[in-house]
Amino acid sequence: MKLLLRAEKVFTVISLLTLTGAWFPRLYEIVSGESLIVLTSEGVVALQIPFYSIYITTFALILLRWKKIIQALVKGKLLLLLVAIAIVSILWSDAPAITLRRSLAVSGATSFGIYLATRYSHKEQLHLLAWTFGIAVLSSILFTIALPAYAIVPDPNSVALGSVWQGIYIHKNVFGRIMTLSTIVLAIVAFSPSQSRYLAWIALSLAVSQVLLSFSTSSWIILAIVLALFPLYRALRWNFSWMLLLYIAVALFCGSLAVLITSNLDLVLNSLGKDLTLTGRTKVWSAVIDKIGERPWLGYGYSAFWRGNEGASAYVRLASGWKVAFSHNGLLDLWLDLGFIGVSVYLIGFFKAFTQAITWMRWSKTSYGLWHLILLTFIFLTNFSESTILKSNDIFWVLYTATYFSLSQSSIDV
Repeated sequence: MKLLLRAEKVFTVISLLTLTGAWFPRLYEIVSGESLIVLTSEGVVALQIPFYSIYITTFALILLRWKKIIQALVKGKLLLLLVAIAIVSILWSDAPAITLRRSLAVSGATSFGIYLATRYSHKEQLHLLAWTFGIAVLSSILFTIALPAYAIVPDPNSVALGSVWQGIYIHKNVFGRIMTLSTIVLAIVAFSPSQSRYLAWIALSLAVSQVLLSFSTSSWIILAIVLALFPLYRALRWNFSWMLLLYIAVALFCGSLAVLITSNLDLVLNSLGKDLTLTGRTKVWSAVIDKIGERPWLGYGYSAFWRGNEGASAYVRLASGWKVAFSHNGLLDLWLDLGFIGVSVYLIGFFKAFTQAITWMRWSKTSYGLWHLILLTFIFLTNFSESTILKSNDIFWVLYTATYFSLSQSSIDV
């Protein structure tokens, strides 16, 4: 029995690592010589095999605990409604075949998130994630040492001196985002009363160094904000008077900083290797909003908008002058997919989860209690410049789902 339980944890860690986008996409690029940075609507069949293997195994494990799963599903109706809208959007999709395939994949990712939430306690989830990201950190370092030509790549647009780290991932921004999440998880475990906290400290220091070496400025900024929020979120456990004084002080500091930054915006952006269009993103957003206006309520169907030079996405490419594959904003992409209805369902669910995360954090007295609130903050910040909402085969949607269902359950296990 112990062997089976250990095997299940190994499966969970391998699955989580795969869902981060580690190894398989990068190895495919090296072997095939093709770049996966510019996504296509057709996808790569060989890269789908690991994901569907995970989802089939997950379905079998869910069947073994079907009573607990049903209890959880009843309390997670809003998130399930969002996934259901994605599936039903095949009825109005501009690309029904793509919508069908991607909606099956996102259903699988959602199922894995539900499995995590119902199978493991909050503490167990964090420790499994710590092992996952510890392996990702170490693998990236070993890969860089063994094959530096593939792990360190030229990037003339970055603030680096011509080259950046991307480790076992396909792009510096993906690498930076995963290493940022690694830093968050490992920091929580390192500050916890855990036997593995010393290993977590070592992995944490390595993760921080790799965030810096990615030269992903968005990852730098998000990591700085999240780390600054750690003590502020902990302050929510204090009595009201001390909390109020602290937040007044923080508001004054942030206000002063905002004035300073906006007064010197050109200088700040130039130092980060950006311009006032945020490297062309504002042009993309403007064109995307134009297309949203044409189909505001239901959108173009799940994953049906971005098809390169085909269909509606051709207008965005032409208007922005950029061969863009997504809008670089999570809510805009969700609006394109599922319209105002989909965005509304997501935001209501997110707000519900966020308030529950605050309650959970105040109830819990350990660093583990910060996890859900910090994760939701990270997801919120990330989706200003990237798209991780309702994304198939993606670690961020899996973790959002796991957090949503963990918080929705009536009994809270530390």
